[in-house]
Amino acid sequence: MAKTGAKASRRRLAVGISSALRRRIEKAAADDLSLSVYVTRVLDQVVPPLKKADGTISRETLRRFAALRAEQREPFPEDSDDMIRQIRSERESQL
Repeated sequence: MAKTGAKASRRRLAVGISSALRRRIEKAAADDLSLSVYVTRVLDQVVPPLKKADGTISRETLRRFAALRAEQREPFPEDSDDMIRQIRSERESQL
């Protein structure tokens, strides 16, 4: 049977953290939130999702992309295709 909804896309992630950091997280999440919900909320604030639940790009994401584009005053001087070819060539010569 195929899974649907939010649970279908959930996966476990094991992260090694110190005991002190775990205590800090648990203390911060003390208002009856699971660690999963707490960490998701923190990450949503720090690294907002690129797309909304319906698959469209959020206004915040578009704003962030526009700000990044404005910071880049001129195009990159290197051609990315050339850079990739050069790195591949160097890697192949080391093999």
